[in-house]
Amino acid sequence: MGLAAGQARLLSITGRKSDCEFQSMRLSHQKIALARELADLSNEYQNSLNQTKLVYDYYGKGDTSTQLSYGILMNPSALNNYMPTIISDSLGRVTLNSKYAAVARAAGIPQEGLGTLPSEKMREAFIKGLAQEGLITEKLADTINHLPYNQGAGFGGGTTVAVATDSGNVDDLLTYLNESGAVIDINLLASYNNPNQDGARKNSIELLAKKNGQEIINSNTENGDVRTQLNLGDLINGTAIAQITAYNGHLYGSDPDTIGALQEEMLQGIFDQVDGCLKQVLDLGDGYTGKALEYARASVNDLLATSDDPRNVALKNNPHAVDVKYDNVNESTAKEYIGWIGGEKRTGICGWGHGKSKYTIDIGNLLHAYLTYFADYMNGISKTDSRGVEIFDISGQKYRGDKAEKDQIACPVSGSHLAMNNKTFQYTWKIGTEVSSDDLGQSTFYDALFNQICANGWTENDRINDNEYLQQMLQNGMMFISRMKDDNYYYQGNYATDTYIKEIADETLIAYAESKYNTEKAKLNAKEETIDLKMKNLDTEISSLTTEYDTVKNTISKNIEKSFKRYSA
Repeated sequence: MGLAAGQARLLSITGRKSDCEFQSMRLSHQKIALARELADLSNEYQNSLNQTKLVYDYYGKGDTSTQLSYGILMNPSALNNYMPTIISDSLGRVTLNSKYAAVARAAGIPQEGLGTLPSEKMREAFIKGLAQEGLITEKLADTINHLPYNQGAGFGGGTTVAVATDSGNVDDLLTYLNESGAVIDINLLASYNNPNQDGARKNSIELLAKKNGQEIINSNTENGDVRTQLNLGDLINGTAIAQITAYNGHLYGSDPDTIGALQEEMLQGIFDQVDGCLKQVLDLGDGYTGKALEYARASVNDLLATSDDPRNVALKNNPHAVDVKYDNVNESTAKEYIGWIGGEKRTGICGWGHGKSKYTIDIGNLLHAYLTYFADYMNGISKTDSRGVEIFDISGQKYRGDKAEKDQIACPVSGSHLAMNNKTFQYTWKIGTEVSSDDLGQSTFYDALFNQICANGWTENDRINDNEYLQQMLQNGMMFISRMKDDNYYYQGNYATDTYIKEIADETLIAYAESKYNTEKAKLNAKEETIDLKMKNLDTEISSLTTEYDTVKNTISKNIEKSFKRYSA
């Protein structure tokens, strides 16, 4: 090999060797990168072993198959005992999905809430909205709206009373009373024993009963005991009249017992019947209606209060029955007053000028007072309209004519704010329809949800139906669980404090992570083996090139040496 050819070959070997060394270094860097990837993969796998999921275990049996979801918490079922578990934000507002939010919006519930419990009409709109959004059936919505609104659900109250109801104004209520056959037994004279006039009852007490203007009873013209029944609705709306008149009562004289006995024995007996009828109809079992009926009865008792002073029989706590004197007290006069009214009739026979007292009371007007007191309590006692006038009131006074102003005649029925004259106030009454326990539970559920939305406000989140999103929001402290406790009130807390929500290892994710780890690790190992093989081949080639480089270099050196020897000779 000539010197020129040797030098060319040496340069070629040097270039090839440098390229192989560069490739070997590059593969070495790739191997280091693979080592990093393997370390990251290992760390990811170790972290995945700590992955958890939230499950719902209502029965406390360690069941891990039911993943926590918005539907389980916010739709009525045995899994939540037919009481909503509220998902709320940091402000306590109820988090609603798009359908519930549409219902709340349509019902007119502001997002900031009402801060108080709403009206029956808003509740009715809310239930109808549930049907319109497909959350419940139309039939169930109709059933719930015929059940009493449970204002106490979630606020200390219990389940909804298992009775169907209807609602309407006072005319609708009276129609129902007529149709349901609610009657009052006007069994007065048969049970009364005049303490001073034995055997002369018709001369001391008169019972007048009419229906549609036709006289049914006039005990002043009939002998013996009188018994009859009148429909409660007829008595209230005036279709039927029942009046009692006491003669020789001597309220200002020696015999106050007659009026007192009438009140204590007869009128109280009548109102025991009234209570019985109206409790069957108006007492919805929710506590509040029961208190309203108790208030009505107690207030009517005040109108009939007695005391040791016989004058107070007609005066005590009764601004409608002040000391009124007429030449004669008749049927039409009695119809104008609530409570006892009185008059005095002069006989003057044979110079005898003794005053014969006559006091009359209209039972229908007392029923007007009863119903007014009930409506007043249900509406909010002493609640006024936009003009500051009490909506229901029987204590106002109005004078009629010069004689009325002179004698200070009290307020007639027509001048009072009675329930009979108010067609806007809505009553709710039982209709006796059987309601299934499932429908009852759903009614309680939606009343509790409705109450929480109205009291605390609401916010819309259309992603809340995503179970993974819900879990992340709960675990990150962005959302909270509000559940009803033993005192029947709702309290907000972290999901970890909830008895039924469990956080467990997510075996599915762990298995997936393990499978991913093994697959990725196998890929990295295969890449590493390929790199190792390439690096081994490069090392072999570099070794061969080094040997060849040394051989060529020695050959060149020997040729140079020979050339110097040749020319030196």
